[in-house]
Amino acid sequence: MRKQGLIRDSNAADQLIIYIFVGLVSISMLSMGAYFVMSNSDDDTSSKSETEVWIDPVVEIEDENHSHTDLLAHRLQTNNMKLIDYHNLNCDGNVAPPAELDNTAGRPCYPEYKNTGPTPGDSSEIAIEGNFMEDCEKRPDGSGGCYAYVSSYNQFEILDISEPNNIVLLSTYYAEIGRMIDIKVTPDNNWVLVNHELTNSDLDPIPQDDDANSGANRLDVIDVSDKNGPIKVAEWNNPPAGFHNQDLHVDCDWEGAPPIINPTTGEEEQCHLFLYGADPYPEMVEGDSGTFYKGTQIFYVPLGFESWRPDQNDGEQNVSREIIRWGGYSPEPETTCGGSIFNHDNVFHIHPITGQALLYISYWDAGLRIVDVSEPPTIPDPEGISWPQDNEVGRWLGCPSADDGWYGPDGGGHANMTPEEWGGSSGALNGNGWIHYAVPYEHLLCNGAADFDPVETWDDECGTGPEDPIYGINWRHLTLIAPEYGTNTNHTGYIWTIDTTDPANPFLLSKWKLPGTSILPDGSVHEHHYIPGGYIYSPHNGDTGTNGHVYWTHYHAGNWVTDHSQIWQDVQWVGGVPAPEIGFPAIEQLAETKTMGYYLPAGPTWIEDPKETLGYDMADCWASCMIPFDWGLQYDPRGYLFISEMVSGVYVVQMDEDVNENFLYPPLYATDE
Repeated sequence: MRKQGLIRDSNAADQLIIYIFVGLVSISMLSMGAYFVMSNSDDDTSSKSETEVWIDPVVEIEDENHSHTDLLAHRLQTNNMKLIDYHNLNCDGNVAPPAELDNTAGRPCYPEYKNTGPTPGDSSEIAIEGNFMEDCEKRPDGSGGCYAYVSSYNQFEILDISEPNNIVLLSTYYAEIGRMIDIKVTPDNNWVLVNHELTNSDLDPIPQDDDANSGANRLDVIDVSDKNGPIKVAEWNNPPAGFHNQDLHVDCDWEGAPPIINPTTGEEEQCHLFLYGADPYPEMVEGDSGTFYKGTQIFYVPLGFESWRPDQNDGEQNVSREIIRWGGYSPEPETTCGGSIFNHDNVFHIHPITGQALLYISYWDAGLRIVDVSEPPTIPDPEGISWPQDNEVGRWLGCPSADDGWYGPDGGGHANMTPEEWGGSSGALNGNGWIHYAVPYEHLLCNGAADFDPVETWDDECGTGPEDPIYGINWRHLTLIAPEYGTNTNHTGYIWTIDTTDPANPFLLSKWKLPGTSILPDGSVHEHHYIPGGYIYSPHNGDTGTNGHVYWTHYHAGNWVTDHSQIWQDVQWVGGVPAPEIGFPAIEQLAETKTMGYYLPAGPTWIEDPKETLGYDMADCWASCMIPFDWGLQYDPRGYLFISEMVSGVYVVQMDEDVNENFLYPPLYATDE
């Protein structure tokens, strides 16, 4: 571990953390020191500041000084992070349900089993939904409330998170088949979409019993309107590998859409359901059809939500469950600079300026792709010959990807890298390429203010808003992208801040990496942290928050918070004049992404030995046999971070700078404060 100094001005708790090196202090053969300094002025505040010791949680080499499996040695955080609540996802004392419920229905959970053994483990993606800014008020008609959905390999869990300091596990849905890796929920909290992907076949043997040939490459829809009794209502197979990630959208603005008549009311439905999937093996032959489908696949559900009614008989379900492949997309090779075209993730987003319905797609070395799916064709285009293939709006990758224009050598839509600097194994060693995840901000930002914040809280540079003729330029839309590496001997990878205010002309504003230095196997000091293997310190999933804050999981390095509120203001432009119409060539120096803090989940702090007490499966090497191994997180806009740690469960954490006086939920367990 690395002990490091954190200087906090006791009179300026809301000031930003700025990472700077001030020296190297040896505390062991592996340990070097650095400092975080909190300051928002040039004044010397050292006389009224307190120095706090913190630990750099990233240690690459295991020896007598450090073990990745030493749980209690990883109870690490910066002093502005606080554990609010925790749940180990024990439902009823049983890891699996009775046989008759397997793969068909969930079972209710009981509060007395919270934080008792056994801990089921294998938690991966987390999704949250609810009326957060109404403080999750539950209405008489049954609507309202806030819920979290956690995919956990063979199962997923539903939690009531309306009170962040008292989260309650309501039910769990178990499916014998693996690997349930991603989960999405509709905004009304009634329907969950999960995938089963056939990967890691040594850990995921193909089922041979009643689930044979069903589920290794499947999408399932679960009716979760009854949070205590989820029921599967639809399934679709998607060979050869199944979706790795997916998203969904209810489109109520589709002109010329095929009519859907609700059999109950006899009225025509006005909204239509689309599914967007990321196939991890693009351009492969689909089954035995000989048809080449693209990595980004779009499906239409012709009977909408009506097809998911759980009260239908088998014959009705076989008809109603139909989904139609409606379109596809894959980057054209000539719009890359070589390397791998591998689709890892799709995120659906309505752009706050243009109003376009966009997919933000992460393609390994082909980078960020922004594709317009606003106007689906009335006739399906299953191979994606034109839709949305012809609707790429913009892209960003580090090297020029065209002969001229925005993506050409003199254009603004890249970072002027060579193909070798950006992509492939050489690019990865630089912390580049291998784009794994994209997170677009839901709103516009100006110096940390959102366009829906009270006007009196805006800085003067924000003027009257995005339409201000002078200051409107300071309202920006940002998208964060990050790579994923299994092994990297030189780097852990950059998180890139891309300006997508004009989605047709994205450009780079800033980049950030895990702070600190490392020790190489030969004992020398290295300028970056790195990944010896097992994905151990790679970025994985992220989310955006309020005030320009961004949150990212880094597997065993924990969860890190960065501040992007001042990035536009801090960019140094050529001649001192902002020129977004020119992009990268007009930037003299990129802005700094400031580090705010980190938190490593390592069991509940009020239990002395959670590994033993809660029955953590430390032999589960899907999680690399260690805690933490943080997969997913989601930000509750009331100011709380929900973290899914693979072995131990779900953590609720709050950063001091995110505290909202309207939504105070202090920890209910005993603390030192």
